[in-house]
Amino acid sequence: MGTRGTEQTRREADWSTPTDIEDALLEARSRADWDAYLAVLQRTELFIYVYKDRVDGGTVQPRIRTRDGRPCLHVHTRGVLLREPHRHLVAVHLTDAERLWKRWKLSDADHVGLLVNPGTPTEAYFPGNRALARRWHRQARRAGPRRETDALLTLRTGILTGPLAHGLACGAHLAVQNAVFWNDVGDVCTSYEGDTATLSALWEITDHETWREQLDFLLEGSNSPPEPEFLLGIREALTEHRPDEPVTAGRWREVALGRLLELNEDADQQALAGMVTSLTGTILRYEARFRADGVLPPDGRVRSALAYDYGRAVNVARWGRGARLATTSQAEEAVLRAGELCGSAYGSWAELSAGYILGRALRFDEEAFGGWYESALVAHRILTEDPESPWHTLPFTAGLP
Repeated sequence: MGTRGTEQTRREADWSTPTDIEDALLEARSRADWDAYLAVLQRTELFIYVYKDRVDGGTVQPRIRTRDGRPCLHVHTRGVLLREPHRHLVAVHLTDAERLWKRWKLSDADHVGLLVNPGTPTEAYFPGNRALARRWHRQARRAGPRRETDALLTLRTGILTGPLAHGLACGAHLAVQNAVFWNDVGDVCTSYEGDTATLSALWEITDHETWREQLDFLLEGSNSPPEPEFLLGIREALTEHRPDEPVTAGRWREVALGRLLELNEDADQQALAGMVTSLTGTILRYEARFRADGVLPPDGRVRSALAYDYGRAVNVARWGRGARLATTSQAEEAVLRAGELCGSAYGSWAELSAGYILGRALRFDEEAFGGWYESALVAHRILTEDPESPWHTLPFTAGLP
């Protein structure tokens, strides 16, 4: 074996593969099984980095770089993305290769190659893209479908311990639901285009100022309506006052209504009584369903629904970083704050999860027990049952200052 081969073997031995995708690529590459290598690429997203002036306005124009004097497009798998805050991440799928080459107006596409994961032991170069595209299409029929939702994905080289990991784990419901890495801040969600669209369409966030405003609403717990949290707080106060005496629904409603009337002397008592009766009934019915579905223990209750705002704050912070509306340090600061708030509001991952699901259900489900509830329940089960979940590997107290 020559010196170059020895160095390559040493580099591969010292390299820690960040995900199963890179494991599979490295194995296929070691066998020079390029059909298997391409099959792995077809089952996952690939990404390119594009300068801002080449992506805004709906027109992506990638930069074609060279490899040994040959033009090629550099692509990366999710686990080995670069830290490129000044360039934007664009997702590509090899099964759409011909369409992508037309979209990018690569007039010399016959001569543009593909360089995968440059600078890593999984690196591979494929020349002659037009012929390769036909090969991709033949293999696409045999490739398994990509899993796009409901998966716990951990970046082995990501943030695994400490307060920042705890904060990220507080937002893990949405990470699982969207099948993105839970444990990093950066280009971990979808892509620059995807994160920008998510923030604009769902949050009306279009710049740093609106990102900061919505994030503050979430961290203050004021994105969700205040009534559920007020009622849950009344029940918690009653429980703390007499811990050995169960709080009945009647007692809860009576004290809550009395307190509301003290705070709103001119309010319509009948209207307030109707709101209290309706909302406490909704909460109790959700809690009964939670116990049946294993979200709560047989005698459990939800202490607070603020986890829904805090958990979304973690993800808005990460989307903001992906959309280049915030720096990494600004996003990490928000994640840390969300973790601290969750640590103060709850005593365990299970309590946090029940609070998140209740907040989500009260906001959108309307007691339908439909998709808004079921999707959160699926994420809860994955996070509580998978032994590699951060809810098993991280102590809940990691987020406390």
